[in-house]
Amino acid sequence: MKDFSYLIDVYKKTKEDEKLFIHNQSIHWDKHYKEDKKFYNLDNLIHFRNNQILSEGLDDAMNLQNSFNLLEALKYFDGNFLKKHLPEKNVGNCHYSINFLGYWFDNGIIHHLKWYEEIEKYIKNNFFILEIGGGFGSLARIIINDKKCKYFLIDLPEANLMSNYYLQNYFPEKKIFNYSDYKEKLLEDVIQNYDIFILPPGTLDKQNIKFDFIINSRSFMEMNKKIIKEYFNLIQSKVNRDGYFLNINRYLKSTVGEDIKFDEYPYDNLWNVVISKKSFLQDSIHFLLVQRQINEGNIKNELLKLKNSSKKYKSSIFDRLRFIKYHIKRFAWLTVKTILTNLFTKKFLKKLAKVIYNISEIGN
Repeated sequence: MKDFSYLIDVYKKTKEDEKLFIHNQSIHWDKHYKEDKKFYNLDNLIHFRNNQILSEGLDDAMNLQNSFNLLEALKYFDGNFLKKHLPEKNVGNCHYSINFLGYWFDNGIIHHLKWYEEIEKYIKNNFFILEIGGGFGSLARIIINDKKCKYFLIDLPEANLMSNYYLQNYFPEKKIFNYSDYKEKLLEDVIQNYDIFILPPGTLDKQNIKFDFIINSRSFMEMNKKIIKEYFNLIQSKVNRDGYFLNINRYLKSTVGEDIKFDEYPYDNLWNVVISKKSFLQDSIHFLLVQRQINEGNIKNELLKLKNSSKKYKSSIFDRLRFIKYHIKRFAWLTVKTILTNLFTKKFLKKLAKVIYNISEIGN
């Protein structure tokens, strides 16, 4: 087994220089990364998804209440797509993930699979891809596994520690450029020698690199407006002339001391809408894919349309009340549903097995 203790050293070096980019950490993440000493423990890293010991706040695995409900969600996918993109390992030892017919899946990856299904045709081989706030690398794994690309992840040191470990476990043959390399080498000189680049904020601003596809999923909504503006400046200066930007975030969220509204994100005029709709199974989140234009695009008109969606979410108090109401109703529904569906579990699993493996029988 590979010794991953060097990743702890990379994390330590990043933390030593944290003041160079600490302004990019919002108060939302202060509570999750306050006890940073737990990130110095290699055993914690190896089991970082077990009870979310390190991954709390960026791991949605536990959000679906039972295994049957999770299995049922797979009906939204083509079987061949699932076989191609579901992981065969449970890196991080997530106890909310379930194994079925040799594949591991959980609530978090269900969303990532659906997102990739939507954007797959827009991502070509040899693309330079930038993901801002990619968490522990779940969406990155799906894309890297399917496309030959240069993949850049920009996130806080704690998330970078987890994505370093997660992606190296899935792609031991890939060369990962991390903060220790950044300190010793000029990125532009060695970019062709690496496949994956995992770096803290502020490290790409002065690099002469353009990206074909840029992603932010559910992390702009947890940043304050000043930080969001800085990232939009980065995106709009680093995207290729016909490149794409995927933005998946809440219509409104208020966990950073101010209301962060989707329709107020600081897009310039040079974007044209490709896909605009509610996110898969998440009605309070919008999925917006846009493409860079030379001339003025239609992005401003689209943001005006989305302004009405934001009006449903007036404050964090209403947010919490909706959350409580939803989970009370959800609990009642799942209690009844579990009793009823347990009667038909084997029949459903046979159907799912047929979808994935084209077999009609499991067990006796």
